[in-house]
Amino acid sequence: MTDMSRDTGSTDGGRPLRRDAALNREKILQAAREIFGERGLKVTLDDVARHAGVGVGTVYRRFPTKEALVRALFEHDLTLRQEAAEKALAHPDPWQGLVDFLLLMAGDLAENRGLHEVIMMGTHSSAPIERARGGLRPFLAELIRRAQESGDLRPEVTASDLPVIVHMLAGTTAFTRGMRPDIWRRYLEILLNGMRQRPDDPPLTTPSLSDEVVEQAMGFRKPSDRTP
Repeated sequence: MTDMSRDTGSTDGGRPLRRDAALNREKILQAAREIFGERGLKVTLDDVARHAGVGVGTVYRRFPTKEALVRALFEHDLTLRQEAAEKALAHPDPWQGLVDFLLLMAGDLAENRGLHEVIMMGTHSSAPIERARGGLRPFLAELIRRAQESGDLRPEVTASDLPVIVHMLAGTTAFTRGMRPDIWRRYLEILLNGMRQRPDDPPLTTPSLSDEVVEQAMGFRKPSDRTP
């Protein structure tokens, strides 16, 4: 999959970094992307330092907390995913736009455990990350609406089904423990065949999760929260 994630600049409080400091920052970010992608956000800054081959102090000078490092990596990533959703909505074929978006998101989350935890679980969140996560939801509803109005998507599918689908697909890669990292593609094909509208489809008998339940599962709200 094409890497859509990259750091947008090397600064320190708005001031350009010295060349050696900028190189160390890029080295730390690359190491963090690799280790977060493989092991998730449970890793420590010490783990990142070892993976980057730099001293722990060097990491802490650039990123005093893990949250700061997560923000540097993933805020831009989420903006790019929102741009991908906009591109999917602009596709002249509503079904293909939905398929393209699911391919991108499922692949991203299957291949990057850290991104999966940020998007699906709200782990190590921040205000910009929450805005970006929340900003995806209207796009999901519109992707569903367009595909259903075109007659390609069965009417029982809801926007709340999409986060569950990409979460399930990411889980297939974890299940194989790296032996088949692309296995999510097979199960996306199966799911898409089930989602496509056909005249002889039997109706789905189990309702989708409510928006409230999905929001709780993704960390948008606590179980005690109530919709006004």
